Amino acid sequence: MRDLFRGYYKPTPEELAEIWKSCIFSFDTNVLLHIYCYTPETRERFFDILNRLKERIWIPHQVGYEYQKNRTYIISKSLKAYEHIEKILTKKFTELSNEIIQEYQQHPFINLKEILFNLEKAIEEVKNQLKIAQNYHPNYLEYDELREILSDLFSGKVGQPYSEEELENIYHKAEKRFSYKKPPGYKDAHKPIPKNYGDVVLWFQLIDYARFQQKPLIFVTDDSKEDWWLKYQGETLEPRPDLIQEILSEVGGETFQFYMYHSDQFLDYAEKFLGLPSHPEAVKEAREIVLQNSLDKRIVVESDYLRSVGYDSSKRVLEIEFQTGEVYQYQDVPAEVYAALMNAKSHGKCFNANIKDIYHYRQIT
Repeated sequence: MRDLFRGYYKPTPEELAEIWKSCIFSFDTNVLLHIYCYTPETRERFFDILNRLKERIWIPHQVGYEYQKNRTYIISKSLKAYEHIEKILTKKFTELSNEIIQEYQQHPFINLKEILFNLEKAIEEVKNQLKIAQNYHPNYLEYDELREILSDLFSGKVGQPYSEEELENIYHKAEKRFSYKKPPGYKDAHKPIPKNYGDVVLWFQLIDYARFQQKPLIFVTDDSKEDWWLKYQGETLEPRPDLIQEILSEVGGETFQFYMYHSDQFLDYAEKFLGLPSHPEAVKEAREIVLQNSLDKRIVVESDYLRSVGYDSSKRVLEIEFQTGEVYQYQDVPAEVYAALMNAKSHGKCFNANIKDIYHYRQIT
Protein backbone atom coordinates (compact mmCIF):
# COMPACT_ATOMS: atom_id res chain seq x y z
CA MET A 1 0.00 0.00 0.00
CA ARG A 2 2.78 2.42 0.87
CA ASP A 3 4.17 2.41 -2.68
CA LEU A 4 0.78 3.48 -4.11
CA PHE A 5 0.02 6.15 -1.49
CA ARG A 6 3.44 7.57 -0.62
CA GLY A 7 1.97 11.06 -0.24
CA TYR A 8 -0.09 9.92 2.75
CA TYR A 9 2.96 8.78 4.72
CA LYS A 10 4.81 11.53 6.54
CA PRO A 11 8.59 11.23 6.11
CA THR A 12 10.50 9.99 9.12
CA PRO A 13 13.28 12.18 10.59
CA GLU A 14 15.79 9.89 8.89
CA GLU A 15 14.02 10.27 5.52
CA LEU A 16 13.91 14.07 5.91
CA ALA A 17 17.62 14.10 6.66
CA GLU A 18 18.22 12.22 3.39
CA ILE A 19 15.98 14.64 1.48
CA TRP A 20 17.94 17.62 2.85
CA LYS A 21 21.21 16.19 1.56
CA SER A 22 20.31 16.52 -2.12
CA CYS A 23 16.97 18.35 -2.49
CA ILE A 24 16.19 21.60 -4.25
CA PHE A 25 14.60 24.31 -2.10
CA SER A 26 11.87 26.43 -3.64
CA PHE A 27 10.20 29.42 -2.02
CA ASP A 28 6.77 31.03 -2.19
CA THR A 29 6.20 34.75 -2.77
CA ASN A 30 5.15 35.36 0.82
CA VAL A 31 8.47 33.99 2.09
CA LEU A 32 10.44 36.48 -0.01
CA LEU A 33 8.16 39.37 0.97
CA HIS A 34 8.41 38.54 4.66
CA ILE A 35 12.11 39.36 4.48
CA TYR A 36 11.02 43.02 4.61
CA CYS A 37 9.23 42.28 7.91
CA TYR A 38 12.17 40.58 9.64
CA THR A 39 14.50 42.27 12.08
CA PRO A 40 18.06 42.64 10.73
CA GLU A 41 19.21 39.68 12.84
CA THR A 42 16.56 37.28 11.51
CA ARG A 43 17.07 38.55 7.97
CA GLU A 44 20.81 37.93 8.26
CA ARG A 45 20.18 34.36 9.41
CA PHE A 46 17.78 33.76 6.48
CA PHE A 47 20.26 35.12 3.92
CA ASP A 48 23.08 33.12 5.49
CA ILE A 49 21.08 29.91 5.00
CA LEU A 50 20.22 30.81 1.39
CA ASN A 51 23.90 31.47 0.70
CA ARG A 52 24.84 28.08 2.09
CA LEU A 53 22.21 26.45 -0.12
CA LYS A 54 22.61 28.75 -3.13
CA GLU A 55 23.48 25.93 -5.53
CA ARG A 56 20.19 24.22 -4.63
CA ILE A 57 17.61 27.04 -4.59
CA TRP A 58 15.03 27.88 -7.25
CA ILE A 59 11.72 29.77 -7.56
CA PRO A 60 8.88 29.40 -10.08
CA HIS A 61 8.35 32.27 -12.48
CA GLN A 62 5.00 32.99 -10.80
CA VAL A 63 6.79 33.62 -7.49
CA GLY A 64 9.25 36.04 -9.09
CA TYR A 65 6.42 37.89 -10.81
CA GLU A 66 4.31 38.20 -7.65
CA TYR A 67 7.34 39.32 -5.63
CA GLN A 68 8.20 42.11 -8.07
CA LYS A 69 4.57 43.21 -8.22
CA ASN A 70 3.87 43.25 -4.46
CA ARG A 71 7.13 44.35 -2.85
CA THR A 72 6.37 48.08 -3.09
CA TYR A 73 3.15 47.62 -1.11
CA ILE A 74 4.96 45.76 1.68
CA ILE A 75 7.69 48.42 1.78
CA SER A 76 5.18 51.29 1.78
CA LYS A 77 3.13 49.71 4.55
CA SER A 78 6.23 49.39 6.70
CA LEU A 79 7.29 52.99 6.06
CA LYS A 80 3.83 54.34 6.85
CA ALA A 81 3.62 52.45 10.14
CA TYR A 82 5.32 55.23 12.10
CA GLU A 83 2.84 57.89 11.07
CA HIS A 84 -0.06 55.50 11.52
CA ILE A 85 0.95 54.51 15.06
CA GLU A 86 1.45 58.17 15.99
CA LYS A 87 -2.05 58.99 14.79
CA ILE A 88 -3.48 56.09 16.81
CA LEU A 89 -1.68 57.26 19.96
CA THR A 90 -2.95 60.82 19.52
CA LYS A 91 -6.49 59.66 18.86
CA LYS A 92 -6.57 57.23 21.80
CA PHE A 93 -5.13 59.84 24.19
CA THR A 94 -7.83 62.31 23.20
CA GLU A 95 -10.56 59.69 23.61
CA LEU A 96 -9.17 58.49 26.94
CA SER A 97 -8.77 62.03 28.29
CA ASN A 98 -12.33 62.98 27.38
CA GLU A 99 -13.73 59.80 28.93
CA ILE A 100 -11.76 60.22 32.17
CA ILE A 101 -12.65 63.90 32.53
CA GLN A 102 -16.29 63.23 31.80
CA GLU A 103 -16.55 60.47 34.40
CA TYR A 104 -14.22 61.59 37.18
CA GLN A 105 -13.66 65.35 36.95
CA GLN A 106 -15.14 65.85 40.43
CA HIS A 107 -13.40 62.93 42.14
CA PRO A 108 -12.13 64.06 45.58
CA PHE A 109 -8.87 62.06 45.66
CA ILE A 110 -7.82 61.61 42.03
CA ASN A 111 -5.60 64.29 40.54
CA LEU A 112 -6.77 64.16 36.95
CA LYS A 113 -4.44 66.93 35.79
CA GLU A 114 -1.39 65.03 37.03
CA ILE A 115 -2.60 61.71 35.60
CA LEU A 116 -3.28 63.17 32.18
CA PHE A 117 0.03 65.06 32.24
CA ASN A 118 1.96 61.86 32.97
CA LEU A 119 -0.01 59.95 30.36
CA GLU A 120 0.65 62.56 27.71
CA LYS A 121 4.33 62.65 28.67
CA ALA A 122 4.57 58.86 28.26
CA ILE A 123 2.89 59.01 24.85
CA GLU A 124 5.23 61.77 23.71
CA GLU A 125 8.18 59.61 24.77
CA VAL A 126 6.82 56.76 22.64
CA LYS A 127 6.44 59.16 19.71
CA ASN A 128 10.08 60.20 20.12
CA GLN A 129 11.10 56.54 20.07
CA LEU A 130 9.13 56.11 16.86
CA LYS A 131 10.94 59.05 15.26
CA ILE A 132 14.32 57.58 16.22
CA ALA A 133 13.36 54.19 14.75
CA GLN A 134 12.06 55.88 11.60
CA ASN A 135 15.41 57.65 11.08
CA TYR A 136 17.15 54.27 11.04
CA HIS A 137 14.60 52.64 8.72
CA PRO A 138 16.03 52.25 5.18
CA ASN A 139 13.79 53.53 2.41
CA TYR A 140 13.75 50.49 0.14
CA LEU A 141 11.58 52.39 -2.32
CA GLU A 142 14.61 54.53 -3.18
CA TYR A 143 17.18 51.74 -3.11
CA ASP A 144 16.16 48.19 -2.35
CA GLU A 145 19.24 46.47 -0.99
CA LEU A 146 17.21 43.38 -0.11
CA ARG A 147 16.00 42.94 -3.67
CA GLU A 148 19.59 43.23 -4.89
CA ILE A 149 20.63 40.41 -2.55
CA LEU A 150 17.71 38.23 -3.66
CA SER A 151 18.43 39.00 -7.32
CA ASP A 152 22.03 37.83 -6.91
CA LEU A 153 21.02 34.71 -4.98
CA PHE A 154 18.42 33.68 -7.55
CA SER A 155 20.34 34.71 -10.65
CA GLY A 156 19.68 31.97 -13.21
CA LYS A 157 17.44 30.16 -10.72
CA VAL A 158 14.01 31.43 -11.77
CA GLY A 159 11.69 29.35 -13.92
CA GLN A 160 10.53 30.43 -17.37
CA PRO A 161 7.03 31.88 -17.86
CA TYR A 162 4.20 30.01 -19.51
CA SER A 163 2.99 31.20 -22.88
CA GLU A 164 -0.42 32.87 -23.13
CA GLU A 165 -1.80 29.68 -24.64
CA GLU A 166 -0.41 27.60 -21.80
CA LEU A 167 -1.81 30.03 -19.22
CA GLU A 168 -5.28 29.88 -20.77
CA ASN A 169 -5.16 26.10 -20.56
CA ILE A 170 -4.09 26.24 -16.90
CA TYR A 171 -6.83 28.76 -16.08
CA HIS A 172 -9.37 26.33 -17.54
CA LYS A 173 -7.93 23.50 -15.44
CA ALA A 174 -7.94 25.74 -12.37
CA GLU A 175 -11.67 26.42 -12.71
CA LYS A 176 -12.32 22.69 -12.87
CA ARG A 177 -10.12 22.12 -9.80
CA PHE A 178 -11.96 24.87 -7.92
CA SER A 179 -15.32 23.22 -8.65
CA TYR A 180 -14.42 20.14 -6.61
CA LYS A 181 -11.93 21.83 -4.24
CA LYS A 182 -8.80 20.16 -5.46
CA PRO A 183 -5.76 21.77 -3.82
CA PRO A 184 -4.05 24.10 -4.08
CA GLY A 185 -5.75 27.36 -5.00
CA TYR A 186 -9.45 26.78 -4.39
CA LYS A 187 -9.35 29.02 -1.30
CA ASP A 188 -8.44 31.86 -3.68
CA ALA A 189 -11.32 31.16 -6.08
CA HIS A 190 -13.12 34.31 -4.91
CA LYS A 191 -10.22 36.57 -5.91
CA PRO A 192 -10.40 38.59 -9.12
CA ILE A 193 -9.24 36.99 -12.36
CA PRO A 194 -6.37 36.13 -12.93
CA LYS A 195 -5.11 36.55 -9.32
CA ASN A 196 -7.33 33.64 -8.30
CA TYR A 197 -5.25 31.31 -10.50
CA GLY A 198 -1.86 32.27 -8.99
CA ASP A 199 -1.42 29.24 -6.73
CA VAL A 200 -2.43 26.82 -9.48
CA VAL A 201 0.06 28.35 -11.91
CA LEU A 202 2.77 28.15 -9.23
CA TRP A 203 1.85 24.53 -8.48
CA PHE A 204 2.05 23.46 -12.12
CA GLN A 205 5.41 25.21 -12.47
CA LEU A 206 6.69 23.30 -9.42
CA ILE A 207 5.51 20.03 -10.96
CA ASP A 208 7.10 20.81 -14.34
CA TYR A 209 10.41 21.71 -12.73
CA ALA A 210 10.42 18.62 -10.48
CA ARG A 211 9.62 16.40 -13.46
CA PHE A 212 12.58 17.88 -15.35
CA GLN A 213 15.07 17.77 -12.46
CA GLN A 214 14.05 14.42 -10.94
CA LYS A 215 15.46 15.54 -7.59
CA PRO A 216 13.77 15.80 -4.19
CA LEU A 217 12.02 19.13 -3.69
CA ILE A 218 11.17 21.10 -0.54
CA PHE A 219 8.74 23.99 -0.97
CA VAL A 220 8.82 26.73 1.68
CA THR A 221 5.60 28.72 1.95
CA ASP A 222 4.05 30.97 4.59
CA ASP A 223 0.58 30.36 3.18
CA SER A 224 -1.52 28.84 5.99
CA LYS A 225 -4.74 28.09 4.15
CA GLU A 226 -6.34 24.64 4.17
CA ASP A 227 -5.74 24.15 0.45
CA TRP A 228 -2.05 23.73 1.30
CA TRP A 229 -2.16 22.21 4.80
CA LEU A 230 -4.03 19.43 6.56
CA LYS A 231 -5.79 20.91 9.59
CA TYR A 232 -7.67 19.48 12.54
CA GLN A 233 -9.61 21.60 15.03
CA GLY A 234 -7.72 24.68 13.91
CA GLU A 235 -4.31 23.05 14.25
CA THR A 236 -2.02 22.68 11.23
CA LEU A 237 -0.81 19.09 11.18
CA GLU A 238 1.20 18.65 7.98
CA PRO A 239 1.18 19.37 4.23
CA ARG A 240 -1.96 18.03 2.57
CA PRO A 241 -1.32 14.38 1.66
CA ASP A 242 -3.40 14.62 -1.52
CA LEU A 243 -1.22 17.55 -2.61
CA ILE A 244 1.96 15.54 -2.10
CA GLN A 245 0.37 12.50 -3.75
CA GLU A 246 -0.40 14.55 -6.87
CA ILE A 247 3.14 15.83 -7.38
CA LEU A 248 4.61 12.38 -6.66
CA SER A 249 2.29 10.85 -9.26
CA GLU A 250 2.93 13.57 -11.85
CA VAL A 251 6.71 13.51 -11.47
CA GLY A 252 7.01 9.73 -11.20
CA GLY A 253 10.02 7.76 -10.10
CA GLU A 254 10.47 5.87 -6.86
CA THR A 255 13.20 8.17 -5.56
CA PHE A 256 11.44 11.52 -5.99
CA GLN A 257 10.38 13.14 -2.69
CA PHE A 258 8.42 16.30 -1.96
CA TYR A 259 7.76 18.10 1.29
CA MET A 260 6.71 21.54 2.57
CA TYR A 261 7.69 23.85 5.40
CA HIS A 262 6.70 27.20 6.80
CA SER A 263 9.59 29.68 7.12
CA ASP A 264 10.02 29.07 10.84
CA GLN A 265 10.28 25.31 10.26
CA PHE A 266 12.78 25.92 7.45
CA LEU A 267 14.96 28.07 9.73
CA ASP A 268 14.70 25.54 12.53
CA TYR A 269 15.59 22.51 10.40
CA ALA A 270 18.36 24.43 8.61
CA GLU A 271 20.08 24.94 11.98
CA LYS A 272 20.11 21.19 12.55
CA PHE A 273 21.02 19.98 9.08
CA LEU A 274 23.61 22.69 8.36
CA GLY A 275 25.09 22.65 11.84
CA LEU A 276 24.43 26.33 12.51
CA PRO A 277 24.54 27.99 15.93
CA SER A 278 21.14 28.03 17.61
CA HIS A 279 19.08 31.16 16.92
CA PRO A 280 15.67 30.57 18.59
CA GLU A 281 14.73 34.26 18.31
CA ALA A 282 14.82 34.06 14.51
CA VAL A 283 12.64 30.95 14.48
CA LYS A 284 10.17 32.56 16.90
CA GLU A 285 10.00 35.77 14.87
CA ALA A 286 9.38 33.90 11.63
CA ARG A 287 6.64 31.86 13.34
CA GLU A 288 4.92 35.01 14.61
CA ILE A 289 4.98 36.51 11.12
CA VAL A 290 3.47 33.34 9.65
CA LEU A 291 0.70 33.55 12.24
CA GLN A 292 0.07 37.22 11.54
CA ASN A 293 -0.02 36.50 7.82
CA SER A 294 -2.74 33.90 8.39
CA LEU A 295 -4.83 36.50 10.24
CA ASP A 296 -4.20 39.43 7.91
CA LYS A 297 -4.58 38.26 4.32
CA ARG A 298 -5.59 41.18 2.12
CA ILE A 299 -5.07 41.83 -1.58
CA VAL A 300 -3.59 45.10 -2.79
CA VAL A 301 -5.90 47.00 -5.15
CA GLU A 302 -5.30 49.92 -7.49
CA SER A 303 -7.41 52.67 -6.01
CA ASP A 304 -7.02 56.20 -4.67
CA TYR A 305 -9.51 55.33 -1.92
CA LEU A 306 -8.83 51.71 -0.93
CA ARG A 307 -5.41 50.19 -0.32
CA SER A 308 -6.13 46.47 0.20
CA VAL A 309 -9.12 44.15 0.54
CA GLY A 310 -9.56 40.77 2.21
CA TYR A 311 -12.49 38.40 2.60
CA ASP A 312 -13.21 35.48 4.96
CA SER A 313 -15.73 33.36 3.09
CA SER A 314 -16.45 31.12 6.11
CA LYS A 315 -17.42 34.11 8.27
CA ARG A 316 -18.63 36.40 5.44
CA VAL A 317 -16.39 39.16 6.76
CA LEU A 318 -15.02 41.78 4.36
CA GLU A 319 -11.90 43.59 5.56
CA ILE A 320 -10.83 46.82 3.88
CA GLU A 321 -7.70 48.87 4.43
CA PHE A 322 -8.13 52.46 3.27
CA GLN A 323 -5.41 54.74 1.95
CA THR A 324 -5.53 56.57 5.29
CA GLY A 325 -4.23 53.41 6.96
CA GLU A 326 -7.47 52.69 8.78
CA VAL A 327 -8.85 49.14 8.57
CA TYR A 328 -12.55 48.27 8.81
CA GLN A 329 -14.39 44.95 8.88
CA TYR A 330 -17.85 44.63 7.31
CA GLN A 331 -20.08 41.86 8.60
CA ASP A 332 -22.31 39.38 6.73
CA VAL A 333 -21.13 40.42 3.26
CA PRO A 334 -22.06 37.93 0.49
CA ALA A 335 -19.23 36.49 -1.59
CA GLU A 336 -20.71 37.94 -4.75
CA VAL A 337 -20.48 41.45 -3.29
CA TYR A 338 -16.80 40.91 -2.55
CA ALA A 339 -16.23 39.52 -6.06
CA ALA A 340 -18.01 42.52 -7.60
CA LEU A 341 -15.81 44.89 -5.58
CA MET A 342 -12.60 43.18 -6.69
CA ASN A 343 -13.63 43.06 -10.35
CA ALA A 344 -15.00 46.60 -10.51
CA LYS A 345 -13.31 49.18 -12.74
CA SER A 346 -13.45 51.61 -9.83
CA HIS A 347 -13.09 49.93 -6.43
CA GLY A 348 -13.94 53.18 -4.65
CA LYS A 349 -17.18 53.77 -6.53
CA CYS A 350 -18.23 50.16 -6.06
CA PHE A 351 -17.55 50.38 -2.32
CA ASN A 352 -19.57 53.58 -1.97
CA ALA A 353 -22.49 52.21 -3.98
CA ASN A 354 -22.70 48.63 -2.65
CA ILE A 355 -21.01 48.40 0.76
CA LYS A 356 -20.68 51.72 2.56
CA ASP A 357 -23.58 52.36 4.98
CA ILE A 358 -25.17 49.05 3.93
CA TYR A 359 -23.35 46.47 6.06
CA HIS A 360 -22.63 46.62 9.76
CA TYR A 361 -18.96 47.49 10.33
CA ARG A 362 -16.33 48.08 12.97
CA GLN A 363 -12.98 49.79 12.87
CA ILE A 364 -10.08 47.54 13.93
CA THR A 365 -7.15 49.99 13.44
